[in-house]
Amino acid sequence: MNKSLLKALLFSSVAAFGLAACDNKGPAEQAGEQIDETVEAAQEQGEQMADDAQESMGVEEQGTMEEMGENMDEAIEELQENTSDAMDATKEKAAEMKESMDEVAEEAEQRLDEIMEDTTDQ
Repeated sequence: MNKSLLKALLFSSVAAFGLAACDNKGPAEQAGEQIDETVEAAQEQGEQMADDAQESMGVEEQGTMEEMGENMDEAIEELQENTSDAMDATKEKAAEMKESMDEVAEEAEQRLDEIMEDTTDQ
């Protein structure tokens, strides 16, 4: 009887120690939990900031935010088109200026040649 009681006591001690050891978290598990908590806190903070921004702008309906996003998209598209048009106009002006500069340079070269001829003739 003592042996069976001793075996039962030994078995229960080992089992209790094993279960207690399972509760100990390793460094990787602790780091994982900290990362999870940090991500959750960041998500909650982001949601709170979005809610605060909506509230401060007086926007409480999702449709209004969607409309604002669409308006922003349209404004960006219009800006891109205007920028593209301005770039095209700038390229045209630059080409015209290059052409004028080439003409002036050609005229200057001809005049220089004439002056050189006149000075060598004398």
